Amino acid sequence: MAKYFPLFIDINEKTFLVVGAGNIAVRRILKLKEFGCKIIVVAKTIAATIMDQQDDKLILKERAYDSMDVEDVDYVIAATDNKELNEKIVWDCNRAGIMVNDASNYKNCDFYFPGIVTEEEMVIGVTSSGSNHRLARRVASEIRYNIKEVVTRCKKELEEDPNAEKFD
Repeated sequence: MAKYFPLFIDINEKTFLVVGAGNIAVRRILKLKEFGCKIIVVAKTIAATIMDQQDDKLILKERAYDSMDVEDVDYVIAATDNKELNEKIVWDCNRAGIMVNDASNYKNCDFYFPGIVTEEEMVIGVTSSGSNHRLARRVASEIRYNIKEVVTRCKKELEEDPNAEKFD
């Protein structure tokens, strides 16, 4: 079901909906602010840590999530402590064709959140040879060298088919 896009998807200046206002949501919001994203937070209770971050790019809506919240956003992060609510958010996003990251279940993720996967984890995952350091270094070097080409190709494929399940 989930489609995994490159780790380096373009999120600069995009609009995110973050549902939830706990520790996970705070970490996501702080990271998104680094990229200049517009962030809409929807939660019944919003933590003071998030309120302290409020500016013209951080919109706070202290209320329950509504299915209509996923409209007019580029990405959604389901970061509540309620797995059933997160699954409903994922379902709403899938229906609306919006990419979603379910913080409680990475099987329900259309994208990895920036900073979650380290370069070492990526290399080990790509090589399937975590104990072969020489091979891992070579793959890491190739990834660094070719990432611009890969990202450009993936963006083009996504523009041509926004519902693409995977990139070859």
